Amino acid sequence: MLFKRKILVVEDNEINRATLCVILSSQYTVLEAENGEQALSLLEKYREGISLILLDIVMPVMDGYTFLKHLKADNRLNSIPVIVTTSNNSEADEVTALSNGATDFITKPYRAQVILHRAAGIIRLRETSTLIHQIQYDRVTGVYSKEYFCQQVREILFRNPDVKYDVLCSDIEDFKLINDTFGMAAGDRLLRQVAALCTQRLGDRGICGRLNADQFACLLEHREDYADEMFTQYDSKINSGFGDLNVIMKYGIYTVEDREVSVEQMCDRALLAAHSIKGKYGKHFALYDDKLRGTLLRRQAITDGMETALATGQFEVYLQPKYQIRDGRLAGAEALVRWNHPEWGLQPPGEFIPLFERNGFITKLDQYVWERVCALLQEWDRKGYPSINISVNVSRLDIYNTDLADVLTSLVRRYGLSPDRLHLEITESAYTDTSRQLIETLGTLRRLGFVIEMDDFGSGYSSLNMLAEMPIDVLKLDMKFIQTEITRPTGQGILRFIVDLARWMKLRVVAEGVETREQLERLQNDGCDYAQGYYFAKPMPVESFVSVLTVQDPPADMENSRSDDSADRMDRALLVVDEDEEYRAQVHRSFSDCFKVLEAASYEEAVKILGSHPYQMSAVILSLTLQGGADILTAIQKGLGAWVTPCVATGSLDVELERSAMELGADDYAAKPHSQESLRRRVLRVMSFHTLQERIRSQQDEACRDSMTGLLNRQGLYTIAESLRHASFSAVYLFELDDLKKFNEKYGYVEGDHLIFHFASLLRAHTRMDDVLVRLGGDEFLVVMCHMSSMEDVNKKKTAILRAYHESRYAEPDLVACFAGTAFWNAEEPLDEIIRRAREVMYAAKAGGKDECLIRKG
Repeated sequence: MLFKRKILVVEDNEINRATLCVILSSQYTVLEAENGEQALSLLEKYREGISLILLDIVMPVMDGYTFLKHLKADNRLNSIPVIVTTSNNSEADEVTALSNGATDFITKPYRAQVILHRAAGIIRLRETSTLIHQIQYDRVTGVYSKEYFCQQVREILFRNPDVKYDVLCSDIEDFKLINDTFGMAAGDRLLRQVAALCTQRLGDRGICGRLNADQFACLLEHREDYADEMFTQYDSKINSGFGDLNVIMKYGIYTVEDREVSVEQMCDRALLAAHSIKGKYGKHFALYDDKLRGTLLRRQAITDGMETALATGQFEVYLQPKYQIRDGRLAGAEALVRWNHPEWGLQPPGEFIPLFERNGFITKLDQYVWERVCALLQEWDRKGYPSINISVNVSRLDIYNTDLADVLTSLVRRYGLSPDRLHLEITESAYTDTSRQLIETLGTLRRLGFVIEMDDFGSGYSSLNMLAEMPIDVLKLDMKFIQTEITRPTGQGILRFIVDLARWMKLRVVAEGVETREQLERLQNDGCDYAQGYYFAKPMPVESFVSVLTVQDPPADMENSRSDDSADRMDRALLVVDEDEEYRAQVHRSFSDCFKVLEAASYEEAVKILGSHPYQMSAVILSLTLQGGADILTAIQKGLGAWVTPCVATGSLDVELERSAMELGADDYAAKPHSQESLRRRVLRVMSFHTLQERIRSQQDEACRDSMTGLLNRQGLYTIAESLRHASFSAVYLFELDDLKKFNEKYGYVEGDHLIFHFASLLRAHTRMDDVLVRLGGDEFLVVMCHMSSMEDVNKKKTAILRAYHESRYAEPDLVACFAGTAFWNAEEPLDEIIRRAREVMYAAKAGGKDECLIRKG
C-alpha cells in the first residue's frame, strides 16, 4: 500500500496499547500516546494527517474527557473522529463520551474485526463528508462555493415564488495589488474577513457564496432603502483589521424580476453594476438598471456578431510603426486590430477586446491576426520590401492552448518565415498570472526562435518579480509609465534603472505611447532602444504602412531579425572531438546552422577548449576510439567548464564500449557508421533532457528563494531551520520597511520593488557569507547570524544596518522608515517562537516612534 492512513492510539495500559497496534498495523500507520498530553503533542505535529483517534478515558496526567475538550476547542483538529475505548459497558458512560464529542464507543476486551470495521467505516464517512464539504464550501473563506451557491439560490427562488429577492455582489478594488504588496496570506485573511462580515450581515435572512477571486454574492430579501452609509460601515469594519491598508469595496445589486434568468446571469448583472462605479470616489453601490441593461445588450450584440465579422473580413489589421531611437529609422511594427462593422462603423479595440477575452473568442481573433501578419510579411518579401518584424498580441487564453507552439510553428513554416520575424507580445492579462505553465510555454516558444515581448511593463500590474521569472527578449514600457517618468527630474526617475537592468538581463527596451519630443529625448538619454507612439505615427491601415515601409532604405542595424538571438545562437557552441577529419567536417556542415561548431582532433585540444572556451558549450560529440577519449569524459565530470554539458559518445558497434561510455557519464551513444540526421536527433534529444533536468533543479531552488531579491523565502527558511537550531549563539533579526504602501502610492510599484531590492543588497553588504538572509513577505526581512557572543554585539549590528539604510539615497524619511527587533535563539525553542519574540521587540520600537529606528543620525 503506497499510502497508509494514520490512527492515533491513546491508552495508558501498555498491553492494551500493544493489542490495538497489532490489530491496526496491518492496514494503518499507528501512532501511540500514553495520555492526553502526549496525544495533543502528536496532534500538533501531524494535525489533519491523523484519520482517527482511539481514546481511553481513564488515564494519568490528562484523562480522555479533558483531552476531548481540548480537541473539540481546536478548529484545526475538531473534525478528527474519536472512538472511545473503555472497559465499562454502561449506557451512562457511552452517553457521556458521545456528549463530549466522541464519534463512537467500544468496550474492552478488543475484538479485532469489530475494531477494523468500525475504524474503516468512520474514516470513510469522514472522508466522504470532507469531500462533500470541499465541493459545497469555498476552501479559503468557508462560505458557499459558486456552484453550490447557485444551486441554493435556484432552490430558494423555487420554494418561495411570492417573495421578492435581491442578488448583491461585491468586488474588492485592486485586490491583486493587495496580494502583490502584502502577500497571499494577507489577501486570504482579507477574503475571510469579507466573508465573515457578509455572513454576519445576513444572519439567517440570506445566503452568501464566493464567485471567484475577490468577488462574493449574497441572496437576500428585497429592500428599497439601500444607502451608501450601509456599505461604508462594512468597509470600516474590514479596514479596522488591516492597519493602514485602505480596502475599497464596490457593491452591485440586481433585483430578481425574471426568475427564468440563470443565477449566473443574475450575478453577472449585479457585478456589472459594481464595475460601473469602480474608481468613483464616494460611490459604494449601484443598482442594475436600464442603462446597464443597455450595456449588456450592446455586449450581446457584439457577441452575436463576432463570428460573422470574422467570416466576412470585418476585422482589419492596423500597424503602428516602431522606430530605433538612436537614428530614427523604422525597425518594425505592432499589429493591432479594428472592427469595421457595416452598421456601427470602425470600432476601437477597447469596445470588443475585453469582451472577447472573457468569452474566449479572443483565441480565434488572435489566430486570424497572426495569419494575416504572416501573409503580409510573405507578400512584402516577395515584392522585395525591406525585411522587418511585426509584433502580434498573445492573450492569456492563447497561452493555455496546449497546441500554441505547434500552431505558431506551422504558421511561419507555411508562409516561409523565420520565427524571429513574429514577435509575440504577451498581453497584460496573460503575464499577471506567473504560473509555471505560462513560463514553460514562453520558454518553449523562445527556444523555437520566436521573440517574446513583455507588454505594458510599469502599468501597475507588472513588477521586477516578473522579469526574474519570465523568459523574454523585449521589455515594452507602458505609456503611462513614460508620461509619469518625464515629470521627474533627470537622475531622479526609475527609467535609467529599468534600462540598465534590461541591459544586464540582455533585454531590448521599447517605449510605447511616445507623444512629445521631450519624451523622446529623455528616452534617448536614458538608453532606451526603440519607441512607438503618436509622435512618430498613429496605428494605420496596411496600405498606409506600406508607404512608410517602402520610402526608407533598410537601416544598417535593422531589427529585422533576432539580432541579439543570432549572436546568442553563435555563442552556443558544439564541440566535436574525433580523430577523423572528414567526420568532423560532416558534423560541422550538419550543425553550423544553429551552433558555432568547434573541432578537436586530440585529447589535449579537447581539454584546452573545454577549459578556456568563451562560448556557452551546448553539447559535446566525443569519439571513444580517440586516444584518451574516455579520459575526456572523466575530465568533463570533474568540471572542466562543462559539468552541465550533454555528451554523445561515438564509437564502433560494441556493447561493452557503449556500457563503459554510459558509466563514465555519456548521455547517449551513437554507433558508427550513422547518418548525420540520426546524430542531430540524438544531440537535440540529450540537450532537451539536460534542459529539463536543469529546469527541475532550478525550480527546486527557486521554490525556496524570493524571485525579486534572491534571498531565501519563508519556505526556504523552514527548509533549513532544523540545521540552524544547533548553531551556537544564533541571533535573529527582524526588519520591516514601514509604510511601504505610501511609498508605492507616491512613486509607483516599480520604484517600490527597487527599494526592496536595495534593502536586500544592503543586508548582503552588512552580513557574512554564512549568515542566513530571508524575505519573509512584502516588507519583512529576517536575518539569522550565528556565533554572536553577546546582545551588545547583536544590537551594534542592528544599529549599523538601520543607520546604513537611513543614510542611503533610497530611503524616504517621510514615508518608509525601517524598524528592527532582535532575539537570541535557544536551540530548544521552535523557530516560530523566536520570530514572535523578535516581532514583539520590533513592534515596541515602532511604538517608540521614528527616533527608535534611527530616522535621525546620532
